Amino acid sequence: MDSSRGPASARPVASARAAAPARPPAAAGLAVAPRRRSVLAAAAALPLAGAGLSGCGALEGIVGDDMEPDLVAELPRRRPGEVGGLGRRVVPFTAHLLAGIGRGDVNAVCSPLSAQTVLTMAALGAAGDTLAQMEEVLGGTVDELATTANTLSAVLAAVGDAAREEDDPEGPEPAVASLVSSTWLQEGMAVEQGFLDGLAEWFGSGVFEVDFTDEAAREKGRERINDWVAEQTNDLIEDLVPEQALSDRTRAVLVNALHLKAAWPSPLERRGGTFTTDEGEELSVELLHGSSSAWFEDSVCRATALEAAGGELALALIQPAGSIGETMDAWAEVAGTPAAGLGGLLDGLEDSSEQVDLAVPPFDIAWDSSLVEVLEGLGMTEVFSETADLSGITAEEDLTITEILQKAVITVDEEGMEAAAATAAMVDTTAAPAEPKQLVLDRPFLFVAYERTTRAPLVAGWIGDPTQAR
Repeated sequence: MDSSRGPASARPVASARAAAPARPPAAAGLAVAPRRRSVLAAAAALPLAGAGLSGCGALEGIVGDDMEPDLVAELPRRRPGEVGGLGRRVVPFTAHLLAGIGRGDVNAVCSPLSAQTVLTMAALGAAGDTLAQMEEVLGGTVDELATTANTLSAVLAAVGDAAREEDDPEGPEPAVASLVSSTWLQEGMAVEQGFLDGLAEWFGSGVFEVDFTDEAAREKGRERINDWVAEQTNDLIEDLVPEQALSDRTRAVLVNALHLKAAWPSPLERRGGTFTTDEGEELSVELLHGSSSAWFEDSVCRATALEAAGGELALALIQPAGSIGETMDAWAEVAGTPAAGLGGLLDGLEDSSEQVDLAVPPFDIAWDSSLVEVLEGLGMTEVFSETADLSGITAEEDLTITEILQKAVITVDEEGMEAAAATAAMVDTTAAPAEPKQLVLDRPFLFVAYERTTRAPLVAGWIGDPTQAR
């Protein structure tokens, strides 16, 4: 971590297009990158992830000049930081955001990590009270948060590499995961060089230019943003930025996309069963039956985890002792204590080897919402106000974040799980085996998909009625 660089606002202003270096040829490593091997090997040359560049720098699926970044900083992407304990930078914000989202929906799925990543991108250009509030709510300094996002991007990009190298045609399909970001700025706006450098170094993000002041160009830009998100999420997230979300006052759109897909080592068995809602209604549903080797229990919940093939991803399934809301509130209350709450649960699951017989209904849900009200409730108010200090992005105009939108989906069935989330921030001017435990999730429950090495939660939510599908 280099703390001597100083804040973005202290570095010189550069006209975005004028400051852009000539785009290097494919041989220089931008258009073609080495095959992914491991977190550290990939990190040695993490180039910029413009359109379609993964956390390890490989172009994945996006072709054509229309989806190449317009501006690319000369700086290489930073090497990832230490992996151990990395999830502890994500868990507190996850607990707070999960407890803060509206509880009117019977089912929900969100990605606090995706939101945290987008807000960290914005924090690169924040200063004063605006930056202080953002760091307080997000749970670390901007350098710590950026290091976390950069390292997790590399960790997730390497998921499934070992299985792909084994190339076992009889085995489950190798898992995949990605955490990628893109930046869309007003065409011709004079952008602080420090902000561009930070995007390149920490997020591998080149810059797309859009003329938000022109209605036709703005609509085309919105479509390009949505196309980029759909490509990064295997088409699970569509139309992230809806019509009328942008205006002639928009100056930037910061975007993050998360995707994961993993099979179970062997399929779960479907059998008939029942599920009782909070209202006491008994529903006839199918339940997936299987076994796991992880158990956690405390005063607010009981939980197990289904490990995905390859051992890199897992799905925690949590049965509250009381209501879902009571469990989420309890996690939020102790979010600052690493060994307690959600963090303690994930640690406990990873440290356990108890055998568990599991039954859980399959589910397929989607969710979308603005996160502004939730974040304001957590104490992040300045960045959404007219007094926001985002001078580290540009000195030409006063900027404020006017909207943060997130969409998320998750599918869990007998074969495995697939989940995706995307977030957009709109910036406008102004022991020995024992008897198996049992966990039958036949009433409302919580879930958390997480990366096992870092114990970083990726998507989370709850199921109140598994018969309601997207």
